[in-house]
Amino acid sequence: MRIHWVFLVTWLAATGAFAQELSWADLVRRPELWPSQCTMKTAIKFEGGASVQPGQKVDVLEIKGNEVDLKTTDGRVNFAAEPDETDVLTVARVAYAKLTPKQRELTYPSLAQRKELWPSRVTVTRSFDLAPGKTIHSGDQLVLNEVQPGKLIVASEKFNARFAVAPQATDLMAQARTIVETKDGVSDRFVEDQRRAAEAKRMEEKKQLEGRVVTELEGKLINSVTGQPEPLDQSALPRYVVFLRGSTTCPITRGFLPKVVKYYQETKPKHPEFEMVYLTVDSVDDTEKFAKEFGFSWRTVTYENTTMPSVNPYINGKLPQLIVMDRNGRVLANGFQSTAPGALQQLDALLKQPAAQN
Repeated sequence: MRIHWVFLVTWLAATGAFAQELSWADLVRRPELWPSQCTMKTAIKFEGGASVQPGQKVDVLEIKGNEVDLKTTDGRVNFAAEPDETDVLTVARVAYAKLTPKQRELTYPSLAQRKELWPSRVTVTRSFDLAPGKTIHSGDQLVLNEVQPGKLIVASEKFNARFAVAPQATDLMAQARTIVETKDGVSDRFVEDQRRAAEAKRMEEKKQLEGRVVTELEGKLINSVTGQPEPLDQSALPRYVVFLRGSTTCPITRGFLPKVVKYYQETKPKHPEFEMVYLTVDSVDDTEKFAKEFGFSWRTVTYENTTMPSVNPYINGKLPQLIVMDRNGRVLANGFQSTAPGALQQLDALLKQPAAQN
């Protein structure tokens, strides 16, 4: 009998049956374990005549302290309830009991560090408004760009927009739990190949959504005056990117630059659809002095970062050079030295065209 008991204890420990039961405190601090829905156990009446009844399903929004924030499934009423007024803890415990030890260890902060577990897309599990007239519906798929602690950076191809969303509003954790179990059943090389393939797919989708040029500029842009990182505004990506390549010691650059600065100052407020990027051949310190001298604070790409696939083939050794591109890398104007002013005129004509012709 003792042998059988030892065997039983060993088996239960191995299968996780002896795992500590999920407590309310555990549930509060671990959003990845929050169920998407629970059932009311008591009736609650609200001002205006609305109410929820025992047995009614409701959506779980947030669990905190000694209450759970809920919403009726029709989205009309948001309210808070005490834990005992719902079966939210019971639902969470049932789901937790089905998880393997590796799956239980996963948290949203840990996923931020484990790119091999990131899917290329996530599915939305609750509807929300992105902007007036732009609703992300439950079941919609979004391109996953990055997992950060407390939020996901995603993109909607439907609305051509990039934004942040709460991870618990998606199926990210469900997908990661499947991947983490599959991972140990295959070779490390296969896992790495899968990760690279997923990363390549994610980058390709990102390029198609944001444009090749915008994607290639990510992580390369600094402020020309401060030298600090200054990425493009993801909520207002430019339609056109104007690259100005110059040098502090080039007399033709120095003669052309005041015209460009004046044009930018007069035109940018009326045409926010373009952005100027300075491609410097000098050090960051010299570029900062140069920018202060001529009064511009455009984003800058340092010389070592100018080898961008969409831009590099069109760079001419003669300075200054002005290249106008759309977000997908199509060259719309390209002038250097004496022809650089002509490229600026082409940009001006382009911006003045009706939007339908651009």
